[in-house]
Amino acid sequence: MMISGSHLRSLPVSVRILSTVLLALLLVPHTAAGADRAKLERPVMMDSNGPSTELYVLDDLGTLHKFNVSDNGLAEYGSFSVPQDFKAADMSYDRSERSLLIAGTQSGQGLVARYSLDGKLLKTWGFQNVCSGIDSGSVNHTAYVATSDSNEIYKLDIEKPRITLIARIPSATKLGPVAYDDIRQEIYVADVANGNIYQYSVATKHSRVFVTGFSAPAALAFDAETNRLFVADPGRRGIFFVDTRASNPVAASFASEPLRSPFGLTLVSNGRVAVADYAANSVFVFSSKGELLFRFPAAK
Repeated sequence: MMISGSHLRSLPVSVRILSTVLLALLLVPHTAAGADRAKLERPVMMDSNGPSTELYVLDDLGTLHKFNVSDNGLAEYGSFSVPQDFKAADMSYDRSERSLLIAGTQSGQGLVARYSLDGKLLKTWGFQNVCSGIDSGSVNHTAYVATSDSNEIYKLDIEKPRITLIARIPSATKLGPVAYDDIRQEIYVADVANGNIYQYSVATKHSRVFVTGFSAPAALAFDAETNRLFVADPGRRGIFFVDTRASNPVAASFASEPLRSPFGLTLVSNGRVAVADYAANSVFVFSSKGELLFRFPAAK
């Protein structure tokens, strides 16, 4: 029911005051403790500014959530929305420009969109193929983009409209998320259809099957401190890691409980790993040893 101004003035003073307070409460956004669960609807991908103390999470509704990461929790301090017809597939924090790169499709064509941290669309790059993965270097204004329908890897100049094809993975079925090793200039890209992880050397222009045995690898993150590649696999309901310097790389379990459908992951401060769990509507943060530290929203 709507209370009009004339009706409000006709009421006694005490009733008018109470009605005004109630009306004001109706117009204020809900901030109750349980409201944080409604804010995060099916998180699908994430990245961090470092790894450091800022975390960016994109959910299935197209809302980009911004969090501060402390020692014992997450605090959301802002959000913005991407267009509903933009189907995001992977995202990367661009450290050189302090912006976010989101790869996906829009109107049936591949697209990489660059957003400022306050949600302003800064630049777009169009592709003929479906963009399925992206990661960026820390200092050279470069990002690498994978396509799922042509199984190609492109180099993207963040400061210019230039897009360069650098490789095609002929044995791949459907390329997906990307992780980049800045120091060794090696690109890791997951095949979401056959469960393989491929390694491509920018220097030698050579690709190989790096590790196998995954179900549907949905996200990758490379840890330069430990030379570990982290893999989110919702098909196996867990997070895995691979020692990238091992002579015979194999996947080892990092975390599983209480994960249900881990779609995204990234590294945050103090060697911790953040995980976006689609089915749990939650973000989980684990220690460097795979121990659960906390989740957002907090369990009730």
